[in-house]
Amino acid sequence: MWLMNLKLVLLALPVFVAGCSLLPPDMRMGAAPSRVVVASTPFTAVERDFVTRVATKEVYEIEVSKLAVEKGMTPAVRDFAQTMVSHHTRMSDELIEIMSAHGVPPPKGLPADRATKLHRLAALPKSDAFDSGFIRVVGIEDHRSAIAMFEKARAQVRDRDLRAYIDRSLTIMRVHLTMAQNVAASMAG
Repeated sequence: MWLMNLKLVLLALPVFVAGCSLLPPDMRMGAAPSRVVVASTPFTAVERDFVTRVATKEVYEIEVSKLAVEKGMTPAVRDFAQTMVSHHTRMSDELIEIMSAHGVPPPKGLPADRATKLHRLAALPKSDAFDSGFIRVVGIEDHRSAIAMFEKARAQVRDRDLRAYIDRSLTIMRVHLTMAQNVAASMAG
């Protein structure tokens, strides 16, 4: 078993290192955020709806990834989950700054459907099935869905800071998707 885990770590390591080099400099390990947001115009209804949905999504991504750090069986899954916690925490902090500058309060917890999903995942035992489910759902399916949502929003929003946030987030989410696909492939083979 330990030999299989070692193989998974060795297979995932180049993907993790390569993926990190594709990230914006402020998302790499040890980097501090360097932005100050000052709103020049109020958000449109579309922008307000988008940031509220994304803020809730970020809370869920962080919490489910923390769960995977604890429950992950394989080092590759735990490493991916820890990367998700780190990156999505930074993304969430940046989004909250943008929201605050525009007078939009951050969400106060998860909506019922996401909270239920998180509680169900927390009830699962530590297992290979948990690992593959986390990678498949959170790593691949959720990232594909989020990328589509962000690409659609990119065409609709006009706020400069929000557009820049979307561009940075798309880069990060594409890296996460590639990382998850590679972890899934290493688990299958």
